[in-house]
Amino acid sequence: MIIHQLKGLDDSLWRMLNKKDIRLEIQVKMRIAQILAKQSETKLTKAKKLVVRELEEVESKGNFVAYVDEGGESYDVNIQLDKDDIVGHSCDCGRRDTYCIHQIAILLMLSTNTENPLTAKKNANSAIGKKVKASEQLLLTLEQEALASWLLELFKSNKDIELQFLLKFGKNQKEYQSADVDKILKDAVTSVVGKRKKIEASEVKKIVQLWEKALEPFWEYLALNIGNEKIIDLFSAVYQAVLDLEYKLFYTGTRFRKFIETGNSKIAGIIAHVDSDIQWAALTNSYWDKMWAEDNAQGGMLELFIQIYESSSIERKRLLADKIEDLITSLLEGHYYMSVAVDGFFLDVLLENNMFDNSADYFVPRQWEAKYNLKLIEAIRDHDPNKAIDYCNRVIAGNVNSTYNDPFLEILEDIYADSGDFSKLASIKMEKFSSAPNIVDYVFIMDHSNDEELKKKFRTRTLSMLRNNMGYAGSDELYFRILEYEKNYKKMLEVIDYRVRPSVLLKFWKYLYAHDKLRFLRAIAANVQIDYRTDPSALEQLILKITDNYESDVIKILFKPDAWSSHQRTFKAMVYSRLDSLK
Repeated sequence: MIIHQLKGLDDSLWRMLNKKDIRLEIQVKMRIAQILAKQSETKLTKAKKLVVRELEEVESKGNFVAYVDEGGESYDVNIQLDKDDIVGHSCDCGRRDTYCIHQIAILLMLSTNTENPLTAKKNANSAIGKKVKASEQLLLTLEQEALASWLLELFKSNKDIELQFLLKFGKNQKEYQSADVDKILKDAVTSVVGKRKKIEASEVKKIVQLWEKALEPFWEYLALNIGNEKIIDLFSAVYQAVLDLEYKLFYTGTRFRKFIETGNSKIAGIIAHVDSDIQWAALTNSYWDKMWAEDNAQGGMLELFIQIYESSSIERKRLLADKIEDLITSLLEGHYYMSVAVDGFFLDVLLENNMFDNSADYFVPRQWEAKYNLKLIEAIRDHDPNKAIDYCNRVIAGNVNSTYNDPFLEILEDIYADSGDFSKLASIKMEKFSSAPNIVDYVFIMDHSNDEELKKKFRTRTLSMLRNNMGYAGSDELYFRILEYEKNYKKMLEVIDYRVRPSVLLKFWKYLYAHDKLRFLRAIAANVQIDYRTDPSALEQLILKITDNYESDVIKILFKPDAWSSHQRTFKAMVYSRLDSLK
């Protein structure tokens, strides 16, 4: 097959490879011959080995410019002739010879009528201009048979190159069958990895690139034949073939899936551009019927149908929503439910088209599907709050990890708040309190819960939690606010330890000072410590409070630094030294 492809290439390709755009027709000048005769044999030999490119006569007759390649460098050479005389010559190589080897190479070419086989057309648009790859130069000199023979050998060990050659120069297929799509995709995989099951990421990338190139005419075929309902089989053929290959091959990545998503977007775009509503309806109806066939891979068909829906106009979306509503009615009669993926899409469509209420009875919570359940309950709470409460409780009861309950507890909290059922609202606040503890919710719980035993357990559990977490910012203040709510100032004095921040002591100063000011000062002197959490401004304010509200003799007794800490920056030392500075 490849031999026929090579032999059958359009003659224009070979003409392109061998075409000479610059033809020199210059008479031999005696002056040039004289100059060449004066050059050494070594210089002439070197000049003959150089490559002269893009020799052109520019601006005026006899003014020749060209590029001359020497190794990896290329030089700009100019020769100006006036009849038999050379009236000017230059080269940017910088050599001081009267005629450098690059200029001699040009003179050698001008001295003969034969065409230089290595001269190539100058590419005016090239950013580099001077450089021509050695491979390009060599390609221009090869005969067709030599090139064909080399390609045949290359194809034996490089199947992906062979496939790309076929895709580029082979005749495009005019009609596709599902088997054709399957073969195209599988051949691309085989050309890259052979029979191996485990493939590398770089190979996956190459496979997908081959698929994209191979299916270009396929997408064109679909676009031209979109009105034919038989092409629906081709829609699913791409998905099924890629899915089969994904299951058979071992790799990590998402390139295959993204390829499917891109393909679905193309198909959906083609369908969206069908102008005739009758033709569009016939096509989508046929696709809809096939999607629910027993032998169909529903996942792939659904993904494409979602793309078709999202690409449709508002009016056409409504037609598809009607089909979904009719299907749901039959599913309800048979007490049958679709997968979460299908029902999630159905729910989105009905909500978008304001058609949820008539089909609400079909949708039920699904275990461990938080996103779907939240969307469903949010949709149903206005339609039927009691059912929303029931669904929330069902989801909460099924969750193993209590942290997953928070969004559903918030819904219950809103519903009970709207209905004015404060007792149940208090129970919900109690359940979610540990995730976001605050004094407002605590007070509400204690004021509105009707279960005294439950309230007692809740208080004990909360105070224990806060006492254990006193070192964390916020826990000490909330602990004190709860004790303030209870007017339990004695307990507040008892729990002051090194973890209580100076800023918290300042906030509750008036209560503790009024309750037992001497015991309060002893607690401060014994427990306040300076660490990374300490706010300098709060520390300064606390010192001022002490010096303004207590006698200096009492302060000296309680804040006299210990021997081991007298030379350290301790709170006791700071207060004590402040007394000395006030004298």
